[in-house]
Amino acid sequence: MSTTTQTATRSANTDVQTLAAGTYRYRVEVLRVASPVVLEVGLAPVGEHLPFRPGQHAMLGVREPDVPERAYSIANAPRPDGRVRLLVTRYAGGITSGWIHDRLARGDEVILDGPHGSLVADPSLDGPVLLLAAGCGVAPVSAVAESLLASQPHREVTLLFSGRTPAHLLQRTRFEDLQRRHEQFSYDFTLTRDRSSRWHRRVPHMLGRLIGDLSGWEVFIAGNEHFVRASRDAVHVLGAEASSVHTEEFLADPSPQLECQPVS
Repeated sequence: MSTTTQTATRSANTDVQTLAAGTYRYRVEVLRVASPVVLEVGLAPVGEHLPFRPGQHAMLGVREPDVPERAYSIANAPRPDGRVRLLVTRYAGGITSGWIHDRLARGDEVILDGPHGSLVADPSLDGPVLLLAAGCGVAPVSAVAESLLASQPHREVTLLFSGRTPAHLLQRTRFEDLQRRHEQFSYDFTLTRDRSSRWHRRVPHMLGRLIGDLSGWEVFIAGNEHFVRASRDAVHVLGAEASSVHTEEFLADPSPQLECQPVS
């Protein structure tokens, strides 16, 4: 089973481990095209709902014998009604992602197994927070941002997203709405294949100019392994302490059996 990759052990891990993994039934409520390759899947619980911490992921099963279960990060903070959102990226040859994009329908029942992973905020920290995401890595940091804005409104939260073109800007409207409603939240993005964009360099090369000194910041990084490793190196150079940097890597070019999911 895939697990979250982290740079250090944190006190929050104790809380995460109190949520024992289980199996839960969900029904598909929403299917929305979020980008040329990403489908947003909205699920409502059938009975008891999955308990999880913002930033964690679950294994998704679609009740088809030839479609293996895959891990997907939950893109929202826990809600009283138990509803969750997943972002599913289609990959060439991806058995599960292809089935979800082409055959999953509203009203279908699926299974979530979890929670898994420990990409969660450290409750002992109260300084500013930097969230860095590329591609479907935006799912877990979106959940972390939503939770922090509600539970720790005194903390400054900055989210930087890396996409290819404007069509690949996942959840842009949502983040711009959060920015309007929460003065402590700031959102920006870079488009690596659009030279007309205000920012088009890769995130690790922009941090010094956009953020500067990261001493005392808590940092979350999620995306493909190249993005995560380059960003992690960059934030360390800017003064972020290793114990305050939390990462989750997704395969950049997954095989059919390893799709857009956290890797160990």
